[in-house]
Amino acid sequence: MIKILTYKEHHRGKSIIDRYLYLAAYILPFSPEDVLGDDVLEVDGNTFTSKNSLPKPWKTPRKRTDKYTKLLEKYNIIPSPESPQEPLEQDYLLAAKLIWSASHTLYTYIYQSENTESEPTVLPPIRRDHLRNLLTVKMDELDAELTNIGTISNKYSKLLLDEVFRYKTFSKNTHAVKLLEDMDVNVCPYCNRLYTMTLTGNDGKSRPQFDHYKSKSQYPYFAVSLMNLIPSCALCNQSKSDQDVAVLYPYTDEMALDAVFCTKIESGLNYLTGNKDSLDEFSVILDIVSDNLPEAQKEKIRLSDKVFNLTRLYNKHKDYILYLFWKNYVFNDEYLYILCKEFPEIFQSFKDAKSMMYLMDIDLEQWGRRSLGKLTHDIDMEINGKSD
Repeated sequence: MIKILTYKEHHRGKSIIDRYLYLAAYILPFSPEDVLGDDVLEVDGNTFTSKNSLPKPWKTPRKRTDKYTKLLEKYNIIPSPESPQEPLEQDYLLAAKLIWSASHTLYTYIYQSENTESEPTVLPPIRRDHLRNLLTVKMDELDAELTNIGTISNKYSKLLLDEVFRYKTFSKNTHAVKLLEDMDVNVCPYCNRLYTMTLTGNDGKSRPQFDHYKSKSQYPYFAVSLMNLIPSCALCNQSKSDQDVAVLYPYTDEMALDAVFCTKIESGLNYLTGNKDSLDEFSVILDIVSDNLPEAQKEKIRLSDKVFNLTRLYNKHKDYILYLFWKNYVFNDEYLYILCKEFPEIFQSFKDAKSMMYLMDIDLEQWGRRSLGKLTHDIDMEINGKSD
């Protein structure tokens, strides 16, 4: 519903991408050189490059649990005098074998190898530009090669999620929490109802959830891709669950003024004055008002409404809507203009007075800063019989 900024647009963009690449280099079974390339990262006052990352303790081999050791043995990765592979190299080779088993198309996208007839026995070079693209591309800007990879079967999808693109390990890491803090998404972009601020400190943390725009079970190779991670509230994340549906993509799409929440008369008109006893006189509907909107975008709006139960949830806020009608009934435009005239040092414009009345700025670019910002704007338009 509400557009959020990509790291390229964000004023903290450098911090976001640096922390993300640092975490990706730590989590993923690829060498830091392949993940970082020539980038110079600044993370928490420290500088990291592919040249100084290997000696750092943050890049260590996977723990050799019984389960993981058996998986290495299953894929014939057993250290011997003839093949004295280092533990990290074993991790990288296992990842290549698992990717090859899951999808030859994904394998040839990531690795410089045209041989898909036999399982790799040595680690092939990585296509660094492809790996970076996979990790940072927007989900609506996939190139043909990424699109052609398609979905991964359930059997191999779990293996890729658990052993290669390790989302659980990624999301539990402290840097994932700090990444959310840098992204500064204050209100869920799917519903614009619940706050999603990130709090960190010695006494614990509170954070939004990451929704996967593209299903992590069907597209496990996007499980930790930055532009596939949407900071969202728990309710919206739960509602969408692991569905692969073309809802509005917050890094690109927004309802803006193309679709508005408005009231529909059911049994009376007393609610127009904010009468507290008139909750049953009206309902809330979502109306697509733009005539020039492409049908595909209209369908995204409809799907977002259905998947996230937006209209149903907004009907739970009818008491708030009554409050908006009451405020406008008591503090009408004439009264607000008087405030501007009498107190010019406080209210420099009519907009300032209206912001005071609603206790928020209802301009479109501010909807993501306050809960119910869009609903407040839309009802204000309805009350005043105008559109922006």
